[in-house]
Amino acid sequence: MANIFETLKNDGRFGKFLEVVQSIDKEEMLKSAGPMTLIVPVDSAWDEIPEPNRSMILNDKQMLWHLFDFMQIGEHKYSIDDLAEKKIIQTVEGVNLEVMKTDEGYQIETGKVIDQDIGADNGIIHVIDKVPFATLSQAYEAYAKTGQ
Repeated sequence: MANIFETLKNDGRFGKFLEVVQSIDKEEMLKSAGPMTLIVPVDSAWDEIPEPNRSMILNDKQMLWHLFDFMQIGEHKYSIDDLAEKKIIQTVEGVNLEVMKTDEGYQIETGKVIDQDIGADNGIIHVIDKVPFATLSQAYEAYAKTGQ
């Protein structure tokens, strides 16, 4: 089995996320021992962020660091059922995300889970159809507090 970075790269749906990962030097972290749970938006999710916001986000490394940390649950390998049972999960950034099971499937914040429980040597990946705007807003607030 491959590590999380290799799994995302081989899948083909996560080019923009991998660009973010490489621009903030998190590639080695996604290859590390883990375990971790990663919530990853597909490429089309990034396209839904209106311009000029998308360009501002994707060109600001400090903002991307915060955004990345909002998508990671460190030191745990949670299945989607585990997350839904918890209902609220805390990210590496220290922010809580809501996980719900609906009639249509699972949802993390405003993102519909379109693929789940993708296993890797060092963790597990859950795929969502959008970059949750609550997450973007919180990432921006965290960024603004750093004064950078």
